[in-house]
Amino acid sequence: MDGFGADARVTFQQRLKALVDADVAAWPTMPARLLRVLTPSIDVEVAAGVADIATREPVLPGSRFRIASVTKPFVAAATLRLVEDGRLSLDDTAAALLAGSYDELLRDGGYDTDAITLRHLLTHTSGLYDFASDAYDASIPGGFTAASHEDPTHRWTRFEQIEFAMSHGKPYGPPGTVFGYSDTGACLVGEIIERTTGQSLGAAIRDLVGYERLGLKRTWQETIEPEPADLPPLSHQYEREMDVADLDASVDLYGGGGLMSTCGDLARFFRGLVQGDVFRLPETLATMTTTLVGIPRAQGTPLDDDPEKAAMYLFRAHIGGETWWGHGGYWGTTVFTCPGRDVTIVAGHQRSNMPDGFDRRRIVADAFAAHAG
Repeated sequence: MDGFGADARVTFQQRLKALVDADVAAWPTMPARLLRVLTPSIDVEVAAGVADIATREPVLPGSRFRIASVTKPFVAAATLRLVEDGRLSLDDTAAALLAGSYDELLRDGGYDTDAITLRHLLTHTSGLYDFASDAYDASIPGGFTAASHEDPTHRWTRFEQIEFAMSHGKPYGPPGTVFGYSDTGACLVGEIIERTTGQSLGAAIRDLVGYERLGLKRTWQETIEPEPADLPPLSHQYEREMDVADLDASVDLYGGGGLMSTCGDLARFFRGLVQGDVFRLPETLATMTTTLVGIPRAQGTPLDDDPEKAAMYLFRAHIGGETWWGHGGYWGTTVFTCPGRDVTIVAGHQRSNMPDGFDRRRIVADAFAAHAG
């Protein structure tokens, strides 16, 4: 259905609107649904539901929101640009890259920082315990999410979050032997980027990824970088009964998350990434999309990600008979891009705790079917 004429574009937008309306009706706890589809010939976003449960103000296409772990592909891309420039190597060790207080903290926590490499940090194979584990397993007592909810205005530092990981969990395994999704590792990559560039994480990502070149105008590191002058409306996100906007941004700010963005900017970034507009060398993208083979998932990690579909802060999926690359964000963001068909789909359901049976990839498949039909 490429080569959309005006009538076809209207029809397609109506199909997408029907999808988001149906989803909001089918899942009463879903505050809002955002959906954007980007191809070479069409760029359409629709929305349904409310921007704010308290005010019942309707959500608008183009709204901003915290993208949480969808930040990680930005972090990986920025890191690999530094590798391309010869400023980092994937074989650099954590001992060298994090010399000083972070290295000492990790060693005191039982980690061999001489054995952990930047590659391990980018592929969730460092063995580092995820300080945010209780976000995915409510049975974990005294976890980071619980602590954040007890004091939602606390301004966390990156160092405090790494300390939390050291004091609340044990290593998943020796470096390179198991896959264990880890916000701890991603936050350390954020520290490495800042040390290497001398910039804040948000500013470094902006320059290395090339926001201006890609057309990203409404993506920034929340509370660290200035907000855009034409600030889009906020689509509030929720965790159980809490409005995420009431949580200080520092709960997820330093590499595992931290970016505020829109569906449009996310679509442009992911499309640009897989279409070769971010890296100088095609082999860099090949490195980023090389999945883990023969590495088992760690025991004790609450997530059930398949390591053989995991690459460098990207996950491979098969949707509609095609291969897609993407990532999800804890507070309800899903982004997948299909390089073979040049289709990128961004969806938001704006709540972390959806009921059993909810599949965040379902709407990607439905939107792709609507496009293909």
